Amino acid sequence: MGETKVNLKHLLEDIRDTYPFPQEEAIISEFIANALDSGASQIRFVIDSENRTMTILDNGKGMGNRDLEDYHDIAATTKVRGKGIGFAGVGVKLSLLIAEEVITETKSRGFHRGTRWKLESALKAPWTFIDPPGLVFSSSGTAVSIVLKSSDSDLLNPDFTKQVIRTHFYPLLDHQFKEILKYNYEGGITFSVNGQEISLPEIEKTEKGSFFLVRIGRRGKPAAIGFLKKSNKELTEEERGIAISTFGKVIKRGWDWVGISPRNPMQLTGIVEIPPLSEILTTNKADFLRDAGSLQKYYRYRKAVQEAIEPILRDLGEISGARERPEKDIRPLEKEIERVLENMLSDFPELNPLFGRKQKGEPVTGVTPDPNASEIGETKEGVDKMTGTRGGSGEGSGIEATKGEMEGERIDPSLEKKEPGREHEGRRKRPGLMIGFEDNQERNELGWLMENTVWINRGHPAYKKTLNGEAENYHIVLSVSWVLSGYLESEKSPQIFINRFLSSWGSGT
Repeated sequence: MGETKVNLKHLLEDIRDTYPFPQEEAIISEFIANALDSGASQIRFVIDSENRTMTILDNGKGMGNRDLEDYHDIAATTKVRGKGIGFAGVGVKLSLLIAEEVITETKSRGFHRGTRWKLESALKAPWTFIDPPGLVFSSSGTAVSIVLKSSDSDLLNPDFTKQVIRTHFYPLLDHQFKEILKYNYEGGITFSVNGQEISLPEIEKTEKGSFFLVRIGRRGKPAAIGFLKKSNKELTEEERGIAISTFGKVIKRGWDWVGISPRNPMQLTGIVEIPPLSEILTTNKADFLRDAGSLQKYYRYRKAVQEAIEPILRDLGEISGARERPEKDIRPLEKEIERVLENMLSDFPELNPLFGRKQKGEPVTGVTPDPNASEIGETKEGVDKMTGTRGGSGEGSGIEATKGEMEGERIDPSLEKKEPGREHEGRRKRPGLMIGFEDNQERNELGWLMENTVWINRGHPAYKKTLNGEAENYHIVLSVSWVLSGYLESEKSPQIFINRFLSSWGSGT
């Protein structure tokens, strides 16, 4: 009889290598994420450099017997995606790579145990029960002591730990985010390192920028909050750009993710907190999943963030106010591109949230929410826009009221009547994409997407060359398809998408 052996060391190294930042940074981030998921309101770090030990303590709900056993299983996780940010529970497992041993104590209702764990060899990571060392400081909670192999580890540097907390969990330190995070962390969260409570630097407390709300969905309720500010000097690389966070955990920072290129990107900083995006986090919590459903959700919020910060950037003089008018009428070409998109979106539904909706399509009916109306149906997933302002029969900007492939909720008439609303007749709004032009020789891209406008880069050498011939329209269509191909789910081929896009445009079908 054979035996399957797993190289635990290689498995842990593979997990470690998925993080875009150092291993020590990942360990601290993961421990905090799991403490937050456990309901902790206090998270303490105690660093004893003389004994090469870092201890992480929290006052969360602690673990039971079954949870403690799963905690020592490299492959196990009891977390549910979307219910927190520590769903992979890999912090303690990553620490095995750099630790002589890991001592854990956990206390919950009717349960109090301790364990000792180490990576003995590439194939073995034995652990054993020990008497609780008395580290847990509250009636329930968990304490983990990492005894490190090297005295030079960054985990033994208190300043390093403080910076990781500020970088990865900024919203939990800023009271301005308290309102949107109170549903996750009702009493707030405090961090301390060797007894010193962690707070924002004084400059962060005093120099506040413009705060904004992000509204989304058929009810238009605030779903995210953020701020954006401009410094009078160049910021450090860690500060530049707008960060996106969920449940208080910063996922990434920059301008690429939001699709905006301000004129002075090195002087702008900000953050936007979007709790619902925890449902589509990757395991390392450094990005979002790229399947079609996850991308639809992500792009929908991305577009809403663009709409919220565009006026701020315009007031700061960081982006232009409107599309540059081309020398020739570009509208006929826009209509051709919209036709191509309408034919392709059923196969590429993840692109749906990127576009506006304009022009009348076929007649449809839908249900508009109305708290004063009688209950008419139940909430279903998948929407599209139809003509008519909410509660009226005019054109308006369209309402998400009819069945479609866009991510979001609608009300469907049904026998099980739960949601109040009333039927609305209109026409399905077709995908709308605008084309703008910007001369930016500092960017190498053919173009980029901002809200529902693809900006063609007139500063690109290829565009300049087309002006000497009859190929300008082809260049524009190619640029549009190239830009959109960057938004496909990971399983789809950008080359196939571009080829199909050009074929459909060329054939007029």
